[in-house]
Amino acid sequence: MARLSLVLFTAVAALSGAFGFLMPIAPKASMACRSPVARFLVVMNADFSKSVRDIIISNSGDDPEVAEYLSSHADEKADFTELGFDSLDLAEFSMALQSEFDLPDLDEEALAQFKTVKDVVDYVEKVKA
Repeated sequence: MARLSLVLFTAVAALSGAFGFLMPIAPKASMACRSPVARFLVVMNADFSKSVRDIIISNSGDDPEVAEYLSSHADEKADFTELGFDSLDLAEFSMALQSEFDLPDLDEEALAQFKTVKDVVDYVEKVKA
């Protein structure tokens, strides 16, 4: 009799949702849509962005104004002309990029394409992919 009561209790509880806490929890929608590769690329992009920003700060002589500007601007808004970079600064920056990321030599045409930090990060991602 006790066994039948336990079976009935379990069946009623299961039907009423009392054991809902045993159900698996679905992942968050934002992560459920991303494949493991997509999640890896997001992390990799953040690493490239941080490295590029560190190189910019280093090439500016650790200028606090440059560091402040970069911390207040997203990659697509952080403009090299607003940072005061001229062609010589960009050439030095490109050498530091090549050394850091083991990139091929960048010609003047490639350097001219770098308007923002995002442009550089996108280039590094494309070459390293």
